[in-house]
Amino acid sequence: MAAARRRSPRGRGRPGRANSERERGLLMPLGDALKEYLDDSRVLQRKKAAPALAAWDEAVGPELSARATAVSFRRGELIIEVDNSSLLSELRGFASEDLRTRADALLEGATIRKLSFKLKRRS
Repeated sequence: MAAARRRSPRGRGRPGRANSERERGLLMPLGDALKEYLDDSRVLQRKKAAPALAAWDEAVGPELSARATAVSFRRGELIIEVDNSSLLSELRGFASEDLRTRADALLEGATIRKLSFKLKRRS
């Protein structure tokens, strides 16, 4: 007697394998695809961070913002990339709290609780 071939619980095809394109992850509702894209690209995070980044630029002026660039804002922490180590030391030491207070005063709807400075990577 020939052994009966076990069928996949999802229908035709190999046992245990997804048969439809949706089950294989190739198709999904448009809303789900957009949400996944926005989460992966961090577009919404950048949009939420934009006011804090602009407040930094305005608080420090164009000369300093060209050498110390605000790159992200999350959970009250503004991350600043600095061009060189001497400026990094100065900002971490003497000017940090004054600059944080000035930028925070310009920001509406959120609070800058902390400034974090890091040295910009050279490419």
